[in-house]
Amino acid sequence: MKNEKDNKKFLIAAGGTGGHIFPAIVMGRNFEKEGAQVQWLCGARQLEQEIYKAQGVSPFTLSIEGSPLGTSSIKKNFRRCLSLIKSFFETFSFIKSFKPDEIFLFGGYISFAPLIVAKLKKIPVTLHEQNAIAGKVTRFALRLGAKIITGWPECEGLEKKDFEYTGIPVREPVRLEREDALKTLGLDLEAGAKIICISGGSLVSGPLNSLLTKTAELCRDFEFVFISHEKKDSGNVHFILPQWNMNPFYSIADVLVCRAGGSTLAEVLSWGIPAVSIPWPEAADNHQTKNAAEFVKLSRNKSRAFDENDTPENLARVIGDLILKK
Repeated sequence: MKNEKDNKKFLIAAGGTGGHIFPAIVMGRNFEKEGAQVQWLCGARQLEQEIYKAQGVSPFTLSIEGSPLGTSSIKKNFRRCLSLIKSFFETFSFIKSFKPDEIFLFGGYISFAPLIVAKLKKIPVTLHEQNAIAGKVTRFALRLGAKIITGWPECEGLEKKDFEYTGIPVREPVRLEREDALKTLGLDLEAGAKIICISGGSLVSGPLNSLLTKTAELCRDFEFVFISHEKKDSGNVHFILPQWNMNPFYSIADVLVCRAGGSTLAEVLSWGIPAVSIPWPEAADNHQTKNAAEFVKLSRNKSRAFDENDTPENLARVIGDLILKK
């Protein structure tokens, strides 16, 4: 029986961070399984290239490295404006050559050029919003007639009629035996230990890092495993290097402490791990606070949202409660 996606061509634009890129790769892989031809488009940041390469994907790369609205530097703003203009011509040329039947956007600065080109060439375009507050590009895409799909049942800034709730595409969980997962991560811990995993990338720093290390001092019966940029151990605190494959990391977690990026929270839900979600207060439009609220609803009381300005004592109590309920 012929699949409706057989021989169709899809262009997927995603860049900036893993929160945009990983769902885009999952969606594209699903399209390929259904018989479609897929090409990805990203920006020129090194992190974007590393993520795609680690997933075995070779995207078409635009010259742009960030939004002109994302910097207060006049010099950077001017350079990004020039790159944005250049990216329109690059996108137009690529789309003319690839001839996609439909374009999928995953928000952020990288979506702007393909959105405009799609409108000019009358190509159907769908934008996936991973956060519970609609971003600037999402709201602009809606005005241009794009179809909007969302990662959460509620999306502030959009009316219910404006979007379809689909959830966030996530990598399929592959649970490892704990002994194997610990060995893969290079951790010399007892398999029966109570392990608190901390995932936040570059956002685990400053006030949050201080909060978590003080919490670890209050929870000597638990082992705390941080993803960091160096590998070291200090008492019940252990630092491991960044992971592209999160299966071993999630496999050892009794409780996960994480920021409230939409894609991260969607992965946690798919794994069913009790979690403490600590929103990054500087996120655009404070969207991580809204993400965390939606996450707690969907987790059915298995997880909690927590303010990074709260005390280590209160965080220790929250973690202890989640361990007892596990």
